[in-house]
Amino acid sequence: MGSGARCGAAAVHRRLPARPRRQAAGLGGPEQRGDGECMTDYTALAEAAAVMDRLWSFGGWEVTQTHESLRRYLIEETYEVLDAVESGDPDELREELGDLLLQVLFHSRIAEANGQFTVDDVAATLVAKLAARSPHLTNGHTGPLDVAEQEAAWEIAKKTEKARTSCLDGIALSQPSLALAEKVIERARRAGLPNRLIPPELRTVRIGEGGAEEALRSVTLRFIAAVRAAETSARDEGHVDGNLTAKEWSMFWPR
Repeated sequence: MGSGARCGAAAVHRRLPARPRRQAAGLGGPEQRGDGECMTDYTALAEAAAVMDRLWSFGGWEVTQTHESLRRYLIEETYEVLDAVESGDPDELREELGDLLLQVLFHSRIAEANGQFTVDDVAATLVAKLAARSPHLTNGHTGPLDVAEQEAAWEIAKKTEKARTSCLDGIALSQPSLALAEKVIERARRAGLPNRLIPPELRTVRIGEGGAEEALRSVTLRFIAAVRAAETSARDEGHVDGNLTAKEWSMFWPR
């Protein structure tokens, strides 16, 4: 956890009254899982939100922060979670996930102060998304699930709710270039793009020459532009989004 983000949280020693927990509408109560086992009441999760509120109420370091100033902490904590996963130590992973949770609470509290949304709104948005993309939560299905059908239903629901016009919509462009390139290639292939249209320099990472990160990012962004241009040309010719064959991709690919 970053030292600045850690300093305020470490000062809170006493237990605080927990916020009342909202029950997810239409998803059943919190007392029982689908397998019949009891669920926790998540009291500590509500308490964590209350701790963030109390830290904020002191008007110190926390209230001086912005979404932008916390970016480095969010990135740092994410990598620390990945290190914990790699270590295989559950205690370390629990601690690092808590530090990442603090970032969610912190960003939500900043948004609340700006009159935009609260951490409860964040949770409610997630619940609504999961309900929309996972029909087995509400249709009485008890399992086991067919994983392929589950993944297909998820993708169909996501495409419907987002009203996306490109197979690359929704990809975070600020992620490291290697992860970005892999995600872009995966999405393009899933949309029917033939391998021959993927430039060789996008499949090969050259290191040791300096500037490898930016070089790969530049190639990836050019490829993204080409994919979007082909989709736009196809759409102008009356083709439905996301339904191009390999031959059609080649036909509309920018020269």
